[in-house]
Amino acid sequence: MSGNETKIKRPGEVGSGEALEDISTQLIRDKSNQVIGKLTIIEGPGTGQSVNIYSGTNQIGRGDDMRVQINFGDDTISRQQHAVLTYDAKNVEVRIYDGGKPGGLWVNGVRITTDEAVKFGDTIKLGETTLKLVQP
Repeated sequence: MSGNETKIKRPGEVGSGEALEDISTQLIRDKSNQVIGKLTIIEGPGTGQSVNIYSGTNQIGRGDDMRVQINFGDDTISRQQHAVLTYDAKNVEVRIYDGGKPGGLWVNGVRITTDEAVKFGDTIKLGETTLKLVQP
């Protein structure tokens, strides 16, 4: 690991510090703040507004402590981790994880309850807000 990342271990795992191979259990937190994309609101409160998505793990919610704060008037988006979007630079892959909050997570009109690969141009719906993942 480069020193900019924190490895999150599986419950009960005792490890040597080596990164896990499966990105679904590897949630990397890259502190470089490298912008890899944007979420642009295309429907709902805040239409036209954009927020940056960064390399590593992006907790998405309305709270001030979220790495990606979506707080434009949609109270159906949870304050704490409504969803988590990760960017894995090694595999050049973006994945989104459902935070298990009321209001749910939808990708391209399909309800997501675990995790899903997403690509630029996909739509993501949190609560009553629809966003589009776009390149910076």
